[in-house]
Amino acid sequence: MSIPTFDDYCFACGRRNPIGLRMQVEYVAEAQQAESRLALAREFVGWQEIIHGGILATLLDEIMMHAIWHFIGPGMTLGLEVQYRQPLAPAEPILVRGRLLETRGRRLKAQGEIIRLADERLIATGQGRFLLLEPGSKSSGDGT
Repeated sequence: MSIPTFDDYCFACGRRNPIGLRMQVEYVAEAQQAESRLALAREFVGWQEIIHGGILATLLDEIMMHAIWHFIGPGMTLGLEVQYRQPLAPAEPILVRGRLLETRGRRLKAQGEIIRLADERLIATGQGRFLLLEPGSKSSGDGT
């Protein structure tokens, strides 16, 4: 499989995608962690005034992959499990955080969480399984 090229059109983090989430990601080296602060628009609701669970799952998948891509190398998602804990309303500021948990050869595990900043309540958590596409590579990490 060839390594994907980041073209800044990613639905989650691309700046060129007019309907995307436009996550801006920062990295915490000592924790092998990626973080993004954002607020989601009303266009991303499922039920009235509640952000769609699929959008929350997308945020978790993206932030975990950013941690892997930045600190380990290019990869792809093999599986994702999400636990929803609290509803999230549009425009509420959140922190999305992902970190590497385990590396076994080319297989990786990561975890993520979404925290509402106003009250520090946990909105959702996730664990993912990932496959490293280039064993032994390390990327400077610009996109997934």
